[in-house]
Amino acid sequence: MGGRRALPRGLSRVVWRQAAGVVARLLDADGARRGGASVKTLTLAPGVAAKKVTHAVVCETLKHVPILKLVLADAGVALADDVVPNRRRRRAEDAERGERGEDSGEDNASGEEENASDGNDGIVGDARKITVDDDDASVVPRSLAYVLGYESLFGAGLEADAEDAAGSGPSGSEKRSDVAAVVAATRVVAHARERLRAALKRRLKAGNHGSAEAFLLAQPGGKALAAVPTHSRHARVNLLKTDVAACELELKRRGLRPSRDPHVPDLLVFPPGCDLHDHAMVQDGRLILQGKSSCFPAAALDPQPGWTALDCCAAPGNKTTHLAARVGREGSVLAFDADKRRLRRLRENCSNAGAMERAAPIVNAECGDFLALDPKDAKFARVRCVLLDPSCSGSGTAATRGDYLIAAARGEAVDVEAISLPGEDVGELDKKEKARGSEGSGSGVKSKKAKMASSRDAAPPHVAAARARVASLARFQTEALRKALSFPFAERVSYSTCSVYPAENECVVAAVLPEAKRLGFRLERALPAWPRRGLRGHGLSDAEADALVRADQFEDDCEGFFVALFSRPTPPGAEKAAAAAAAAEAKKREDLEAARAKKRADADGGGGVRPVYRAGTKKRKKGAAGPLFR
Repeated sequence: MGGRRALPRGLSRVVWRQAAGVVARLLDADGARRGGASVKTLTLAPGVAAKKVTHAVVCETLKHVPILKLVLADAGVALADDVVPNRRRRRAEDAERGERGEDSGEDNASGEEENASDGNDGIVGDARKITVDDDDASVVPRSLAYVLGYESLFGAGLEADAEDAAGSGPSGSEKRSDVAAVVAATRVVAHARERLRAALKRRLKAGNHGSAEAFLLAQPGGKALAAVPTHSRHARVNLLKTDVAACELELKRRGLRPSRDPHVPDLLVFPPGCDLHDHAMVQDGRLILQGKSSCFPAAALDPQPGWTALDCCAAPGNKTTHLAARVGREGSVLAFDADKRRLRRLRENCSNAGAMERAAPIVNAECGDFLALDPKDAKFARVRCVLLDPSCSGSGTAATRGDYLIAAARGEAVDVEAISLPGEDVGELDKKEKARGSEGSGSGVKSKKAKMASSRDAAPPHVAAARARVASLARFQTEALRKALSFPFAERVSYSTCSVYPAENECVVAAVLPEAKRLGFRLERALPAWPRRGLRGHGLSDAEADALVRADQFEDDCEGFFVALFSRPTPPGAEKAAAAAAAAEAKKREDLEAARAKKRADADGGGGVRPVYRAGTKKRKKGAAGPLFR
C-alpha cells in the first residue's frame, strides 16, 4: 500500500472516476498523435473535486501503466476500450491548441495552472461517461482499470465493501454510469487482488527487478521519468498595486515567509507545493502566480518607466502584465494575439492586474496576427522595446506538464537526444561541404551528414513526428524574430521560448544574427547574474553563446527556458518620430472628446442650450407646461 491516507469511500469513487477520465483523454490524444491538454490543466479544471488528490492519482497511474498493463492481463482482468465522448471535436480542439502552442507556450512555461479553466469544462463530464454493461459486468474500462489497479497494488488500497459485494445498483440491461460504473469496476478489481499481487511478483522476478520502481526505470524513458522535478512555487509581486516589502509584511501576517528571488527582484519564492490559488493577494491581483523562468524575458528586456513596449504573442498575459509593471503608469504596452478567445483571457488578466483601468490603461490589447503588422505604421513609432515569446514545442515544461508520464504510459522515450539530433544542422553541413569540396576535405562532412540522415530514417514514428514539428516551429520562430527586429525605433528585443531544443533557440538566433547586425543590433549578455548560458556551436561563437540564457528543468529550480536579448543605440530620428506620434495621439484624443461633446449637446436639444421651463418647474412632467424657448 502507498503512503497516502485512504479517502472516505464516496470521495474515493469520485476521485477514481475523475482520474480515469483524465487518463483516458490524455492517452487518447497522444495515441492519435495529436496535441493534448496537460495533466495539470485537466486535473485542475473547474468542477474537479479534491484536485490535489486527483492530480496525484493521475500522475502515479500514468507512471505505473507499463507494469499495470502486464499485471492486469496476467491476472485475467477483462478490459474494454475507453469511451471518450466528443472524441472528434476534442481531438480537433487539442490539435488546434497544440498548433498554437497553448500547452507549451507563453505562460504555461511558468508551471502555474492559470489556464486550468480554459477549454476543459467538459473533463468532468468525460469522466462520468465511463459505462459498464450489466450483461458483462466483469469488463472494466481500460483507464479505470489502470486507476483501480494502481490503488490496489501501490496506492491507498482498494476494498469491495458490503454494498459492492452484494452487487447493489442498477440491474438488467440498463447501463451503469458515473459512480455506479466505478462501484462495479471496483468490485471486479478488488476480487482480483490476490491474482494481481501474484502476477506482479512473477513479473518482477522474471525481469530480476527488486521493485516496481526498478521495473519502471528499465523502461523506455524511465530515467527521465525518475527525474521529474518538484520546483519551488514562485509568485511575482505586481508593482502596479503594491511593492515587495508590503507584500512580504502581509504574507508574514498570514503565516507565510517567502524568500526573495536572487535573479528577478520582484519575484517571491515559496516552498514546493505551497497552494496560493485561493490566497486573497492572488485573487485581487497583488500577487501573480508566474514561474521564475517565465519572468526572465521581461526582466532581461528591462524596459524603463515611461517606455512603450510591444508584446507580440501576448496571451494569456503574464509577461504582458510584467511589462506593464516595468513601464509603469506613464508607459504603455501594445499587446497582440491572433486568437480571440485567448485575447479575452489576456484582457481579464490585465484588468485584474490593474493594467487596463478605464481611465488610463497601460495595456492596449488587439486581436491580430503579429506577422501581418506593418512595423512602419505610425502607431509603432514610440515602441522602444519588443518582447517576442512565440509558440514553441514546450519541451522545457515537459516534466512539470506530465509529458514524461504520458510517454512512459505509451512505452516511448521522450528526451532531447531523441528529438534533437547531435551535431550540426544538415543545412550547415551542406554549406561546409560546398566550401571544402575543392580542398578535398569534404569526406568527413559527408560521413557526418550520412550518419545524421541514417539516424533520421531509423527514428520511430513518434520521434520523427516530434522532429518535424520542431522544424516547422523553428521556421515560424525565425520569421517572427526577423519581424520583431524590423521595428524601426526599437532599441531592445528579447526572444524567448520554453523549449530546450537548439533548433528553436540557438539556431534561430544564428539564422537572424547577420540581419540583426546590419540593423545595428548586437547580442547583449542577458541576466548577467544567471549562471547557465547558451549551448556552444549551432552557428554561434562562444562569446555569442555566452550572451544567451538557458534554464534547465531538472537542474535549476524552474522550468526549461531560453532567452536572447538584442540591443542597439537609439536609432536616428527616434525622438522626432516619437514626438510626432505623441502629437498625433493627442490630436486623436481631442477629436474624440469633441465628437463626444457634440453628441451630448445634440442629445440635450441642439447646440448645447438646455430648455428653460416656467417658474416652479424643474423639468417637464406629464401635463406640465412646455419650455418657454430653446
